[in-house]
Amino acid sequence: MDLASYRNRFPVLEKAAYLVSHSLGAMPLDAKEELELYTTEWATRGVGAWNEGWWDTPLSVGDELAPIVGAPPGSIAMVPNVTVAESIAASCFTLHGVANRVVCTDLNFPSVRRIWERVPGAKVTTVRSWDGTTIPTETFVAAIDQRSALVVIGHVLFPSSYVQDVKAIIERAHDVGAMVVLDVYQSAGVMPIDLVELEADFAVGGSAKWLCGGLGAGWLYVRKELQPSLEPRLVAWPGDRSPFDVHTQNAASQDGMWRFVSGTPNVPALYTARAGYRIIREVGVAAIRDKSLRMTGKLIEIGDRLGIPLLTNRDPNRRGGTVAFAVEGAQRVADRLTEQHVIVEAVPEVGISVGPHFYNNDEDLARFEKALRLA
Repeated sequence: MDLASYRNRFPVLEKAAYLVSHSLGAMPLDAKEELELYTTEWATRGVGAWNEGWWDTPLSVGDELAPIVGAPPGSIAMVPNVTVAESIAASCFTLHGVANRVVCTDLNFPSVRRIWERVPGAKVTTVRSWDGTTIPTETFVAAIDQRSALVVIGHVLFPSSYVQDVKAIIERAHDVGAMVVLDVYQSAGVMPIDLVELEADFAVGGSAKWLCGGLGAGWLYVRKELQPSLEPRLVAWPGDRSPFDVHTQNAASQDGMWRFVSGTPNVPALYTARAGYRIIREVGVAAIRDKSLRMTGKLIEIGDRLGIPLLTNRDPNRRGGTVAFAVEGAQRVADRLTEQHVIVEAVPEVGISVGPHFYNNDEDLARFEKALRLA
């Protein structure tokens, strides 16, 4: 299958070599159609639309995402963003016992660590990277012991696109009785993921990057066996069995994933998200991964030809969908590339990150190399 044949479904590609899908995926035309459907439903059905599908979107859209990440139906709730998803998971815990440690790394997204630092009783243990790009699996595993209550890990580390051996880390966590929160924002839609096979307890992600679903559609996965035993402190009215009963003294939570829903759903955002999910399912994540590895390999060759230091791992088994280059004046370089309609991302204290997706082609990479030579 020629995946570049999908290019005409992404308008931004008409003029730009759009190589920044690790930050914001290109908008599929179907997203525009979904927004038009939303406005039509609002205009013609008014409040009646809530009972004709809108109300169910936090779980129905989650079920559309589920096959992409190897999750069963009824295990994903859509929420506004990863911060909310992570906060809901964190609010399920109070850690005043001997096992009170939350293990993460200094390459986790910074705001994630701050969420867990605010869990009552928690002591955050940070595993340090020796080179600023990788965390050896044995180093991470050694930090997990009987004092660990939770392990918070990213499948792909955002500064360098380094793929962690999450299977080994999850197995170690479960061996000592700890639960795992897996962040797959940088891998969902560009790498095969099977949350059930990995035995992840929680997973979080968003739709804006490789899933091409736009903004405002984060999500939280909770392993189905765990759902009945968890009571998040961060609660919202959809998760309450009697949300309008002002006389209730002891509110009871809804069953299943409804207890993790963060509030009134952002219906237009969820409509655009499902447009992205549909096209990712249509293309297939395995095919996307094959093309991604080929294109990131070509990007590494371009960096080698130009003598630019590489921050991303050369081993394809440890490389996500992005290639990061250590260039001086990264913002200036990114701006110069933008002037030539080549779109990459400048990352402070890192360099430039380049993220081709299934709709990119070799011409895009050639344009990138030419523009980078002139920058």
